[in-house]
Order: sequence, then C-alpha cells, then structure tokens
Amino acid sequence: MNEPIFKNQLIAIVSFEGSLEKLRACLKSLISWVPQVMITLPEGEETIIQIVNEFNVSICSQRASSTQTRWESGLSQNNSQWALLIRSNEIITGQLRNAIAEKIKTTEDDYCKYSLPKTMVFLNKRLKYPLDWHDSEPSCLIHIPHKINSISQLKKKHTELEGELIRYADDTLSDCAQTVIKVAEERASRLAQKKPNPNPKFIFIFGIISSIKIFIKTYFLRKGFKEGFEGIAFAVCDAHAELLGCLRYYELYTRGGKVICDNLSTLKNILIIKLRDIGDNVLCTPLIRNLKQHLPNTSISILTWSYSIPIFEKSPHVARLFDLSKNSSSSDIKKLCETLNSINFDLVVSTHSGGLASKILSKVKSTHKINSFYRGRNKFYDILTKESDYYRSSIERDLDCLRSIGLKPTNTDTEIFLSAEETEWARKTLIAKGLDLSKKIVLIHPTAAVSIREWPLKKFDTLIKNLNQKESIQPIVICVDSEYSKVKILLHDIPDLVIFHQTTVRQMMAIVNECDLVIDNDSSPSHIATALGIPTIVLFSQAIREIFRPYDEKKDHHFIFYNDVHCRECELTTCDNRICLEFSPNEVYLQALKMLSPDQS
Repeated sequence: MNEPIFKNQLIAIVSFEGSLEKLRACLKSLISWVPQVMITLPEGEETIIQIVNEFNVSICSQRASSTQTRWESGLSQNNSQWALLIRSNEIITGQLRNAIAEKIKTTEDDYCKYSLPKTMVFLNKRLKYPLDWHDSEPSCLIHIPHKINSISQLKKKHTELEGELIRYADDTLSDCAQTVIKVAEERASRLAQKKPNPNPKFIFIFGIISSIKIFIKTYFLRKGFKEGFEGIAFAVCDAHAELLGCLRYYELYTRGGKVICDNLSTLKNILIIKLRDIGDNVLCTPLIRNLKQHLPNTSISILTWSYSIPIFEKSPHVARLFDLSKNSSSSDIKKLCETLNSINFDLVVSTHSGGLASKILSKVKSTHKINSFYRGRNKFYDILTKESDYYRSSIERDLDCLRSIGLKPTNTDTEIFLSAEETEWARKTLIAKGLDLSKKIVLIHPTAAVSIREWPLKKFDTLIKNLNQKESIQPIVICVDSEYSKVKILLHDIPDLVIFHQTTVRQMMAIVNECDLVIDNDSSPSHIATALGIPTIVLFSQAIREIFRPYDEKKDHHFIFYNDVHCRECELTTCDNRICLEFSPNEVYLQALKMLSPDQS
C-alpha cells in the first residue's frame, strides 16, 4: 500500500449506503491516498466489521438515518481541516483525486465546501445527466478550520473540481424500492421538524402536490426524459418517496405518537376518560399511577360514571374528577364538554371507548387524542394504540395507551387510597355491629350488576352457614340498598347475620379493607379487595378470565373458581342453565378455609 499523500490534513467520511460490495470498491479507491477513513453507519449494522478490519478503517455508529446526519456525526469526531464527504457507493477517479490534492495545498481562511463532479450509474446504465434525489446533500470536499454543527452552515464555493465522482446507484427496480423506503424515512424525519398540520387529509394532499412538483422537476427540468426508461424510473421513484415520506410522517410521528414522545415535557394537562363500571375503573389505576410516575409535573384528570368516581378519590395522582350520570341529557353532556374545553388538555385518553365516550372525545379540544377502542373501529384519535390480542388483559390494554406515547409501565398493580378517618370509621362500625376484630371476618357479596353473573343465593346461604359454624370466623354480607329485599332471605337461617346495605362506595371500600377474606361474584368488591391487598375468592361466570381477572393468585392472594364451558362469552343477561357457575358450596368453603389459615382446614 502506498503512503498517504496528505499526512493528517485529510479525512474521508464515508456514509454506508447498504451495499458491502460497493463499500469495498469505495475503500479501495481511497485507502492508498487518504490518511484517515471513517465509515459512518446506522446502529445495528454489524455486517461491515470484516471489511473494517480488512482495510483498517474506523467506524462511527449512531441512530441518525440520513446521509447528512451520518457525515455530521463523523465530523464531530475528527480534527482534520479538510474532509471528503462521500457515500459508500461512490468512487473517486484519478483525475478528481489529483484535483483534491491541488485544492488542499491552497490556503483557506474560512469554512467552505467544493462540489464534486458526479456521474450517475443507475439501473446499470451510465446517465448523461446526473439525476439525484431532489433533497440529497451532494458529496463534497470541505474545509473546516474548527468543528461545526451542520454541513448546511458551510459556504459553497462555485469552483468545481476537475475529474469524476462515479456513483453506482441502484442496479434493479427491486433495489430502487428499498431505497425509496429509506429516502421516505429521511423525508418523514425532516418533515417532522417543520411540524405541519397533523390532519391526515392535509398531509395526503400536501404529499400529492409536492410529489407532482418533484416529478416535473426531475423528469423535465433536470432532463430526465432524455434518459429514457432510466429517467422516468428515477423521476417516479423520487416522487413516490415524497408521497410515501408524507404518509410515513403521519404514521410514525402523528398516529404513531413520535411527536408526543419527543415532546413529553410539554404535557401539562391530561384527561383520562373511563366511562365504565367500578371494577373496570379499578383496573385503570395502574395507567394513572404510571403516567404520574413518568410525568410528575403533569396534572391528571379523570372522567367516569358518577358511581365510579369514589375509586379515584384520595388518589395522590389525580388532580380533578369529572363525572357523568348514565342517564345524562344532551344538555348535560354539552355542559360537561364546555367545562373540559376550558381546561385546554394537551392529551385526552379514552381507554375503553364506547359510543358516548367516543362522542365526548370528539367534542373535547386537545392537541393529542388516544382512543383505545376494545371492540370495533377506532375513531376520533390522533395517536393510535395497536390492535390488541383478543385475550389481552384490561390492565394491559389500558397501559397500551401509555406505550403508544413511548412510555413503559413499571408496575401493573391496582391501587385504592383510604384515609385514616375512613379506616377508623370502618373499625368502629364493625365493632358497633357486634363483630370481634380479633377473629377472621369474611365479607360476602352475593349479587352482581346482572343476574347471569350471580352464583345462586341458595349456595351462598349454605356457604355462609358453613362459615358461621367456625368459632373463629365471622361472615358478613354487603349489597346495595336496592338489592336488600332479595338478600335479606339469608337472615332466615342466621338471624344475627350482619348485612351492610346502606353504605356509600367509599364506606364499602373501608369495610372491605378491614376484612380477612372477600368472596364475590365477578363484581366490584373483589376488584377493590385485590387493590387493597385483601385475599379474594371470585365465582366467575360468563366473561373471559384473562381479560377481567389479570391477577396473580400467589402475589395478589386471589383465587378464581372458573369453568371453561363451551358457551363462554354468551353475552346473555339471563340464563336458565348457568353451567359456568356450577361450583359447590363445599369447595368454595374449603378454599376459604385454606386462604384464611392453614390450621382452619
């Protein structure tokens, strides 16, 4: 190998463009006369290591995907005053090499760059006119007395060096397709810096107009039409990359959430919409906690049904609570939306959107919107959550909203917060009802929102009698006041059975917190118990366990009686043959003893 002729004056920074064969040819044209050669490449490109070792050159690996940013990354790591910026599919010919040598001998006082005379070989044909991507940074020789941040800052010298830089571009249309995708990715990144209107229709129309302009410029103004097939192919590729880049921008930066991922610090107010029942709102608490952990300076508001509001009261993560009655009128909804719009939310997250939730989402003004529609078509969103696996748990589906803005959940446990006054009230109330707090208290909830999810009351009656026979166990029952007329039949066999039926949701939560075990249908008290760390037995009916009972039996002290029957997911509200709930009182009783204490069995 000949000695380099420029000592430490010159470095060649080669942007790797994906072809190992062309990279090898490029290095062969440089290594004998350029003292320093650096290859810059995207992260994860490990295939060139053998060539790097063969030619004894250095590499610079970084995330940047465009040729210009790779060059700039290489420049930041060198101290040479002259740099040759080329691509790995380009060859420096002998005459151009001599011209570069003569130019470096001259004295330059300022930053400047010299363009290199380029010849394009495209689809295996040497072109007469040097077609190039319309926004491509040309390969060049630059003078940099000190480090720079951007090549664009350099003053261009109009003197063109003699000789020829030959670029061996794509050999086939298949290669062109891959290059179009890469160029589209770069254009999407540049478009994101301009922050255009995120509306998909605007992006599409902008892309169509821009791609037509580029086709006209490449095919007509740059005389691509004189190159025949190769000219029209290049013009089509350049135009196609423009439109695809616009669509990719929308997919990645708007719908994909990258814009908000890159600007999380700007989120000051977030609204979470969860128009669901109490249990579903308990399952939403990991999302709220994780959001607050990642964005501690952000104010989080919650909108849910009026009866579900107590789940979020006392939460240190929630700043404001908004509620809506299930029978709200249009004027109520309009008034609510006006109130929400007065807050100027930066992000609105609808975690389980039905018709009304989606309607409210469409009316609330916000910079960004997420609509995680469990079933059906997503609509009224800016940021898309991925289509989830059908059996994915409710907690994970809610956390997908977090993931869609680039945040990773750290804990999936549910949580509820009680005040010291509330827990003290519960203790005093239990004592006032004649309960001994030194004994085991088993709370039983024998009802559910719909009758098909209820284990037969007669079986509950048998279970309660069995538990009541244990000296160390005190069974109590809880229900809402409207269900008391049905539940009070349990008093026939145990007249002194304590039945709570006139409590608020918060009072119910406080009572649950003082119990040693909760036995429930697939209903809210069991979710509350699990969130409070109280051992729980669930008599599960027609729904899918994986979705609505994503609890770990050992960690969460949670046991589910579950029959995997053929008619599961029937979505009926009544049924005369509830085989999904065919559990005997005795097996539930034995499981209760096992969970209360090993010595009880």
